Amino acid sequence: MLARGILLEETFYPHDHETRIFRKTVREWAEENIAPIAGKLDNSSEKEVLIEARRIIKKTSEIRLLSLIVPEDLGGAGSLTYLGSNSLEIISYYDAGAATSVGAVWLGLLPVFIAGVFDAGESWRRWLAPFASSDERGDPQVWAFAITEPTAGSDYERIEPGSRPEYVTVARPEGDGGYRLTGRKIFISNGPIADYVTVFAVADKERPRETMTCMVVEKGEFKVETVYDKMGHRSSPTGELVFEDVSIPKERVLCQPGMGWEVAEITLSYSRAPVGAIGLGIAKRSLEEAILYAKSRVQGGKPIIEHQAVKMKIASMLEKAATAEHTIYNVSRILEEKFPPPIEDSSIAKVVGADAAVHNALEAIQVFGGLGYMREMGVEKLLRDAKLIQIYEGTNEVNRLTFTERIIDRIQ
Repeated sequence: MLARGILLEETFYPHDHETRIFRKTVREWAEENIAPIAGKLDNSSEKEVLIEARRIIKKTSEIRLLSLIVPEDLGGAGSLTYLGSNSLEIISYYDAGAATSVGAVWLGLLPVFIAGVFDAGESWRRWLAPFASSDERGDPQVWAFAITEPTAGSDYERIEPGSRPEYVTVARPEGDGGYRLTGRKIFISNGPIADYVTVFAVADKERPRETMTCMVVEKGEFKVETVYDKMGHRSSPTGELVFEDVSIPKERVLCQPGMGWEVAEITLSYSRAPVGAIGLGIAKRSLEEAILYAKSRVQGGKPIIEHQAVKMKIASMLEKAATAEHTIYNVSRILEEKFPPPIEDSSIAKVVGADAAVHNALEAIQVFGGLGYMREMGVEKLLRDAKLIQIYEGTNEVNRLTFTERIIDRIQ
């Protein structure tokens, strides 16, 4: 591939000096650790991906990337979204799957952070302080987030009157505040390599919202039923997890029944803008690849970049990337300042980033012509990776309903 990271420096959003230094650090790390193996991992066996994905996650400890969301007094950076979005954009530029695996660790930790807000920091001390210590030692824990079920995906966000999704993951109260967990979760990023999983379950299938809770499940307490063979993000292992009558003690329950959905919604409010940043990384890589190729490809006696039709394609790609970047980083800053964070803002950032990724990847392939369709050039990988951004963290359709309905409700 042709791109050299130029658009990671020539940003559309005016980041401050400290952020630019941070971005440079992440970029140098990604160039050394992700760029050389991205193509290989896209074609690796399941066994190789499981080993390499875990190794890459642990390798991030060299720049303490995973501790970003940990409060400063516990050994982290205390940044929930803004620095995370910057990190995921840059890593995704080199490989979106690696960005997904890193982001999935933060996603798994977010319910712990949110629980700590409600319990005066007890969850932070119990879970986030040891996590930061493990990261400092160079052996960070791998976390995952498990909410999606075979019959309940976007249903979690849109439990409407009359709708009766069947929730198969059930947590029955047991003992003094503990639970007995049974069920299964699907499409879990990092699931096959996780040390800890934050799992959402209901005590009563007939009253899911009123009885939903969240708990930490440890490796060895769940079975990896399936590791999915995916179209894109192939360097990030995704699996189906099965829980068979697992006893969860009180100290690993993050919230009381009825608070589970609130914790899930706040989690998604924080996570969606950074997911949009994964799309932004793909959009920028697609744009830079297209420009560099169009400068080198001669047709009709001149480089195709000089043809107006190609310039119009580049212009549309620039528009998408610039709009996404401004939206994602403005929203990421807003999310740092408000609690609970506005989910409508985060949903908009996710949708804009996802659509920019797909649009730019498609246009890059078109600029490359027949070569763009060939695996050897690598731009077809960008499209395969881009599509998932429109699907996970709530489909773009569900996200559009979320932010549209919130705005409609405000206008009286």
